[in-house]
Amino acid sequence: MRAKPMPPEERRAAIVEAALALLEDEGPELTTRMVAEAAGVAEGTIFRVFPTLQDLMAATYVEYLSADRLAEKLGAVQPGEDLEQATAAALVALADYIESVHFALHPPQRPDIKPTAHVLEAKEQFKARFRDLLDWLVQTFEPHSREMTITPQSYAHFLLTLSLGRHMGRPAGLEIPEITQFALNGARRRSTE
Repeated sequence: MRAKPMPPEERRAAIVEAALALLEDEGPELTTRMVAEAAGVAEGTIFRVFPTLQDLMAATYVEYLSADRLAEKLGAVQPGEDLEQATAAALVALADYIESVHFALHPPQRPDIKPTAHVLEAKEQFKARFRDLLDWLVQTFEPHSREMTITPQSYAHFLLTLSLGRHMGRPAGLEIPEITQFALNGARRRSTE
């Protein structure tokens, strides 16, 4: 006996949820066969919902990069009482987020395939999440603005740049405590005179 068919939007959501569950482990190596098995549908069903694997991946990236998911992650961050604690907490949050979406930094593209609307939307979602991160960082550092030599906006950009650089430079990159101290104190030694 065949299972009762799902309405199209439910089927689409179930496929994306199955892909989400696999995406962090598999990244761009995710296949439609893996998703079909996880969703409990035939592989052909996926292609009736998403014309190409690129469309499926893009729809999954869009969901993975949703504002709600980021807000949930950032809402769990405890920034501490002082600038040093806030800096360390922000750097940990940035590192965790960048690590979790590293595969979306440069999603695989085939030069012979034009980006679909789903792919373009995923790219826009990715850019929007970085704007959200910057806004969150500014809000985190506003209460400490009198302790800083630069604006919270500049400090937010600086920390995001350092975090992206740390991620790209792994495993030889700086660790979060070193970045925290550098961000707070700079690279110049203080004279002891």
